[in-house]
Amino acid sequence: MAEIRKTNICCFDLNKECIAYFESLGLNVFEGTLGSVLSFDWNKIGNYRAFIMPDFNIPSNLHEYHVFVADTVNTRQRIYKSEEHEAKTIDNTNPKRFSCEPPINILDIRPLGGYYLRNELKNAKKKRIEIVFLGPYVEVKYYIDSLNYHDPQVLDTFSNYSTWGILKGKNKYGQRVMLEDNRLSKALFEGHQNKIKYYSTFQLPVKWEKDERVLDPHYMPLLNNEDGECVSYLYMNKEQGLEVVLPQLEDKVGIIKNLFENTIFTHFSEFFPDIEAKRWIHKPDYELPEEQVARLKIAAKREAYEKEIAILKSQAAEASKKNEFLKNLLTGTGDQLVKAVKTYLEWLGFTNVIDKDETLKEGEIKEEDLYFNYKGQLVLLEVKGINGTSTDGECSQINKIVLRRMKQLRTTDVHGVYVVNNQKNIEPLSRQMPPFNENQISDAESQERTMIYTAQLFALFSDIENGYVTKEEARDCFLKSGLANFHSSLTSLGLPYDYFQKDMVVCLKLDGVQISVGDTLYFKDSLNKLVGCKVESIQQDKQSVCSATKGEVGLKLNTKVHRKRELYK
Repeated sequence: MAEIRKTNICCFDLNKECIAYFESLGLNVFEGTLGSVLSFDWNKIGNYRAFIMPDFNIPSNLHEYHVFVADTVNTRQRIYKSEEHEAKTIDNTNPKRFSCEPPINILDIRPLGGYYLRNELKNAKKKRIEIVFLGPYVEVKYYIDSLNYHDPQVLDTFSNYSTWGILKGKNKYGQRVMLEDNRLSKALFEGHQNKIKYYSTFQLPVKWEKDERVLDPHYMPLLNNEDGECVSYLYMNKEQGLEVVLPQLEDKVGIIKNLFENTIFTHFSEFFPDIEAKRWIHKPDYELPEEQVARLKIAAKREAYEKEIAILKSQAAEASKKNEFLKNLLTGTGDQLVKAVKTYLEWLGFTNVIDKDETLKEGEIKEEDLYFNYKGQLVLLEVKGINGTSTDGECSQINKIVLRRMKQLRTTDVHGVYVVNNQKNIEPLSRQMPPFNENQISDAESQERTMIYTAQLFALFSDIENGYVTKEEARDCFLKSGLANFHSSLTSLGLPYDYFQKDMVVCLKLDGVQISVGDTLYFKDSLNKLVGCKVESIQQDKQSVCSATKGEVGLKLNTKVHRKRELYK
């Protein structure tokens, strides 16, 4: 019996891990390159022109290769040395020497190597597989040096994308991507989303079908950016072969392995006759009854799982839409922020909250943004979304409005509240909390007005939903002077001085506050949301006790405690 020939696979500028994977499969691997990136120090070169012999490495028997894998990000950086570019032979029939002149100090050879590769591929009109990790777009004009001319002649301008016949796209860099709703996208990229960089977007071709524009069935999008633009795709045609355009990411060998084992070995088994005695043997057509039963059970489980995931995703989308006002507390300004605060106040249980814009009469000057009555007080709110933190004037502006309302209504039962979404342009975890200085807080206390920042309200939502704070307690804070404290019912136990058992045992020094087994203690997370933890046991003086009030104790909790966070009861 004739020996089965091993598959030839041609790799360009691919990392060692990918090469090793292909070699581990017993494939014949050609480790090539499309060239280096040359840098020129003209002071050392000493000439007005540098002659270049391209260093791309393409197999001479390229027509015998059907599988190509390339990376367009090349780390081959070389300093130009004239002795490395001396032509061994050059004549009128072989003008393969190129040149570069000042002020150019960087020359990328890769698009030129790609030009020669593309010409060879055109001559080998065969079905093939092409996989490309796409990096930044590079376009270079090359000058060929010939004995027939005194000055170099322009050969042409080439790009590193044109080598592979990639769809025309738009140069666009980004790192935020979303999986497509297909199995291959999930198999390739799930878990890698935060480690991906893309440099181009693509408009996949469509066709008319029953008076509708539908995606060409030969194309499968694999990744989109946040604008819904395709950044990675697959083209499969049984007559022409396979083309896969991938972004840049860290675990390239993992992507290659998944791609070959999930798609290529199955759908293009004719290219790999020596891989696992033909992977087609695993197709359903060749299954035995016992195998079929197991496969159908797996398929049923997968279908049920995917249905459940779809339901949960729908529920998550509904919850996100329902609670959109909470996110707007952290991002909004102007009318959007005012409406978000109004919705929040109504959720908190305040009744008849009025948006001043909705009652403003012609010619009347708008002052407060929102107002409502609570426990005999007319509560006026000024709401601001700002990029920085509040000035003294911004903090106290509500006081002027309160005084005018008191005079207008002839009553002192008017209370002012300043609500601010400070530093709205940055993530709340990086914002100043609280966004008021000591003088601003002291002034609010003496002028009997309240200051609140929206990150407080966002955190308070979780505290209330978890049952740690009541809505009535929260509402009453809107009438208390100074910086609102929605956790005023808590007593500080101080910082633990030691931690054990993966931070689920903490050591505290008590000074008069009784702690008992079964009590719930609290600490605040990075957004000042309360996290509850139940006391499971107490140790004092190496003895288990039911409660303790004074002295050093060890508390076994049911929740891991964040270090350097005060505990509260």
